[in-house]
Amino acid sequence: MARVRLRDPCIPPSLTGWLLIDDQGLPRYWATVWTALHGAALRQSTLSSHLSVIESFYGSVKLQLNEDCLDQLIANLCFDKLERCLEGFFVSLCNRNAQNGADNSGDWRTAIAFVRNCVERLAYSSTTTPMDEVHSRLLRLERLYSTLNLRRKRRPEIARALPAAVIEDLYELIQPDSTRNPFRTEALRWRNFALVLLMLHQGLRRSETLVLAADAIKESSSIQSQGVRCWLDVVENPYEHSDSRADAPSIKNANSVRQIPVSDSIVSVIETYTANYRGRPQHSFLFSSQEGKPLSKRSINAFFSVLSEHLSKDAMQELCERRKLKSLTPHALRHTCAVIRLTHLIDAGVEMDLALQKLRVFFGWARPSLMPHHYARAYFEDRLATVWHDSFDLHVVALRKLSDRGM
Repeated sequence: MARVRLRDPCIPPSLTGWLLIDDQGLPRYWATVWTALHGAALRQSTLSSHLSVIESFYGSVKLQLNEDCLDQLIANLCFDKLERCLEGFFVSLCNRNAQNGADNSGDWRTAIAFVRNCVERLAYSSTTTPMDEVHSRLLRLERLYSTLNLRRKRRPEIARALPAAVIEDLYELIQPDSTRNPFRTEALRWRNFALVLLMLHQGLRRSETLVLAADAIKESSSIQSQGVRCWLDVVENPYEHSDSRADAPSIKNANSVRQIPVSDSIVSVIETYTANYRGRPQHSFLFSSQEGKPLSKRSINAFFSVLSEHLSKDAMQELCERRKLKSLTPHALRHTCAVIRLTHLIDAGVEMDLALQKLRVFFGWARPSLMPHHYARAYFEDRLATVWHDSFDLHVVALRKLSDRGM
């Protein structure tokens, strides 16, 4: 049994995507139904995660009943056996949680939702089981299992800017002409420099940098500045209808689609990279691998590992002691961008509520998301008092003052 991703050019785009198959290579019936009806609105990486859990549930049922029969249990509305199998799956998650300390609560919620969604879908078309009985058993499922939660230690929410010393060292390290730059070729140096700036100054997620089209930066006339203003379109690449990458990146959700202003200095870096070092790959994504293929998530992770290994001893110590981190990550740069942008807005006289709304739009958070409030907390905890500037030198100064005031 496995998850497979259909993406052959011969397959219509509407039929491509993730699929669960059994040991004979045949699609899992109810997993396929659930994917079509409930997974269609999810991005591919999220759908893959849910299907991984559902795949584990299929395996758990097979282990408990010595038969690969979850589809039959759902089709026949065998509530007693479904309940026992859910209980067994819950126990296995508890054991896994005790062994590795991971939070498996999301896996449990996914399994419950999968069974409920499939049974509800089937109940409306059932002619053998009275609807009252179906609703009664569904209600029992909800009462028995929806409130169960796996015990775990909650890790504190940390959404704070990286220390100024770390950012300063990172700037020195990642500059294309730096003698400390660990990357061999000019093309790699400029590509990685552009990636860091997009994450640190524009707050892009890792996946968002990987779906950008080569022409993602647009120009428009600005009445206020009486000149040309540049914008970055954070959207799925409109020129690519399929993606050859094994773990294809994607925009997180509809709220993540946005257009954000870009400073002239960052535009200059991007233009230098695209004009001189990107080459002419057979795809329209902004960032390419050395082989001319679309850059992958794994490549970015490897690139950040190299950066972390080459940080100075003092910067690494600061990172460990001040932020409890063992390495740099793309999301740590996004955290830093969010805290500094909030500082900019507050110090410019914007009320906190309005500043958080502006932050929500800039970073692509949904309306119910609590992320802006995490950064508001970080703002007050660090007692930030420095205005963000797009100049790299002034940005480091801002972070240095941030660190000094937070001590």
